Amino acid sequence: MANTRLVKIAGIDVSFPFDPYPNQVEYMTNVISCLQQGVNGILESPTGTGKTLSLLCSSLAWLESQKAQVELSRLKGGGGEGSSAAFKSILEQNLEKAAGSTWDQNNQGAFRGYPRIIYASRTHSQLTQVVQELKRTVYGKSIKSNVIGSRDQLCINPKVSTLGSNSAKTLMCRQMTKQRTCYPYVKFDDKRQKATDVLAEVIGKESRVMDIEDLVQLGRKHQLCPFYMAKEGQGSADVIFMPYQYLLDPAARKASGVDVSGCIVIFDEAHNLESICEESASSELKASDLAMAVNETQDVLTTMLQREATETVLGTSLSSTTEPEYTVNELTLLKTLLLELEAAIDALQLSHDKTLKKSGRFLFELFASVGINENNINQLLELVGKVIHDLSLGGESASFSRNGAGLTKVFDMLKFLPMICTRNQQALTSKQGSRHLDSTHFYRTFISLEEKKASKGANPWETAGKTVKQGRTLHYWCFSAGAAMQDLADSGIHSIILTSGTLSPISAFTNEMRLPFPVQLQNMHIIGKDQVFLGIVTRGPDGTELNSSYHNRSDITYQKSLGNTLVNVARTVPAGLLVFFPSYGVMEQCVRTWEEAGIMDNICKRKKIFVEPKGKEPFEQAMTGYYEAIQNPALTGAAFFAVCRGKVSEGLDFADINGRAVVITGLPFPPRMDHRVVLKMDFLKQQKALLKTDCIDGEEWYKLCASRAVNQAIGRVIRHRHDYGAILLCDTRYVVGT
Repeated sequence: MANTRLVKIAGIDVSFPFDPYPNQVEYMTNVISCLQQGVNGILESPTGTGKTLSLLCSSLAWLESQKAQVELSRLKGGGGEGSSAAFKSILEQNLEKAAGSTWDQNNQGAFRGYPRIIYASRTHSQLTQVVQELKRTVYGKSIKSNVIGSRDQLCINPKVSTLGSNSAKTLMCRQMTKQRTCYPYVKFDDKRQKATDVLAEVIGKESRVMDIEDLVQLGRKHQLCPFYMAKEGQGSADVIFMPYQYLLDPAARKASGVDVSGCIVIFDEAHNLESICEESASSELKASDLAMAVNETQDVLTTMLQREATETVLGTSLSSTTEPEYTVNELTLLKTLLLELEAAIDALQLSHDKTLKKSGRFLFELFASVGINENNINQLLELVGKVIHDLSLGGESASFSRNGAGLTKVFDMLKFLPMICTRNQQALTSKQGSRHLDSTHFYRTFISLEEKKASKGANPWETAGKTVKQGRTLHYWCFSAGAAMQDLADSGIHSIILTSGTLSPISAFTNEMRLPFPVQLQNMHIIGKDQVFLGIVTRGPDGTELNSSYHNRSDITYQKSLGNTLVNVARTVPAGLLVFFPSYGVMEQCVRTWEEAGIMDNICKRKKIFVEPKGKEPFEQAMTGYYEAIQNPALTGAAFFAVCRGKVSEGLDFADINGRAVVITGLPFPPRMDHRVVLKMDFLKQQKALLKTDCIDGEEWYKLCASRAVNQAIGRVIRHRHDYGAILLCDTRYVVGT
């Protein structure tokens, strides 16, 4: 902290841990411009340019000026004469300049709150790195932060945390908190009755900036529930850290108690935002989900009928049980609707490939065919929500063996009807171009056969020859990130800032978001040309062409040649080597071939090899092992085989010797024959023809997906101003013009 530098930017004093580079000043200038004007911004700055640190320092410096403005308002309310009044006048002028157009000109001394910053990234591991950066700054001592996480990450009660699935943990947590049998929760709840902010009181003189791990340690130390402390502590936080999904899904925001109105929303690592937005605005309903929902409804119905029969026999009501907020007739109607929806989906005529592709409007026609429409949908959702609530509580309120998972899936699909009707109503009064389109234009309905799952313990001799009807899956896919982003923007947000090292082309990205971004920046890198080597390797040591196209990637000769290329690279590159493959399938094929041919043994003579696993715990173990191998003087380094768009390519630290070279094998295009990819490309083609704007078409999007994934993987090799490394593109298609 002793080396902190003070930089004046647009009237705001920004404290920075060191003298910022010119491109960092440029970046911070654009951040402050967004906040002063109250507009959105999209800021691209290459990995290793200090983007996160610049973003934190500039936004928090502006926030401090807003806090000072509030204090000035209180001072003005107290009056003043002479030198005191003159001082207030000068202070007001300075703060007005710093705050920009967000300054309240009509504030006559009344209290006015300041915005809260919501900082979102893809994963908690990325957010942990952001928190560590924040702790390096002076703002880490003055601002108060909070972090939103799930019970899976925050629960310290072993009766809950050791359960297998997230849904099981949620169910058990709700039961134990309702019955007050969870000691950390009970202690928290008792403390909450005496303190306005339990988290603030418990932290005391400890760090006010905490990540998930810090919060869990704090909870264990004081035996207080971290999950509920975090949930309650949002109101007084200056900055809230959370993964994307908690922010983009309105239902998740509501469940987490996140109020975004008036907030500054920052999406870091925003190159993922398009796909995550689309996913958050999509849903699927399997035949097995519908069947489960019918059974869940029947369970509740049976329990209610049994209760009524018992009360009739006893001649009195069972006051010891909670009266449900719905009737037997309502449950009977719900069960009938679910069965009719199931029958309507089964009656649809599939094409020769056992699928059905329809417009976004078709889903509502399907609902209407079973009597579900905009006139009764809200009442239906309310009923389903109440039943889910009772099922999820279990315990004293209802003796159910199910937790409402099936009805939750039904709810997620039904909610599109009122949501899209509301958007269409808003579009009638909007003057923003594409928003005049029916919102179903951005969706497609797709029906396929449900994937079969092998039954555990099933006897193949008993099931042989039996004909089992295969159920269907109803998909409702969103193909415009703007569908989720507009819902967020319509919540009264102060500013939205999107930032990453790989957002180009900016025009395509902004078109996808369907929001105005008046402030835009494409920053240059801070390293010199002598710090990075870029090479394209078109042939292996045996002269075989390196081409990982769909038709060539399974060729054994190609795989062996690629493996021997890596043997040579491992001989040359010191310390850490990262090797990225287009997909898990390609990586697994290559590793299998190399093991059989003895190529893996040759690589292992130079580097200890780690292969990216899919599970959370195995991945953490692999990363720990890799870092330890790099530091082990008895070894000559390590190699990490990973997948483009996987966890290794997303923001992990491979600075200095942890990553002296990155090898890209192939081009990570999306799976061309995947139904969702096909429909996305078709949607973009129609979109471009309909709107006649400069938005990209399907083919351009397809290529852009690959180039962004490659750029993100490449970004692992240069992590700071003095870092250096090599980039090797091992595919002939990287040569310009081929």
